[in-house]
Amino acid sequence: MKNNYAMKLLAALTFCLWFAASPVNAADLGQAKAAGLVGELMNGYLGLVDGNAPADVKALVDSINAQRRAEYQRIAAKNGVPAEEVAKLTAQKVIGQTARGQFVQTPSGWQKR
Repeated sequence: MKNNYAMKLLAALTFCLWFAASPVNAADLGQAKAAGLVGELMNGYLGLVDGNAPADVKALVDSINAQRRAEYQRIAAKNGVPAEEVAKLTAQKVIGQTARGQFVQTPSGWQKR
């Protein structure tokens, strides 16, 4: 039962996350990831791989993380689970689908896929 619940939660979350970001954000995020400036964190948010990333990239990360946070909270409230649980489940899925050449956070730090 719990596994079925988790799968439904992930499906809903994935759908919402991919369509919550505007097309401009999606294009900019793809470019930032391809350039090695931004990567997926284990907590379900984006992180700066390069601390010297330009201000517009930092602003993009902040904006997308705010959208993700709001969506995690919405889904968590709907399903009666902590938002952190939703974020971590999403992180597992997103990290697993990260394209080759992009960065993901691992317990030992940033890793290029």
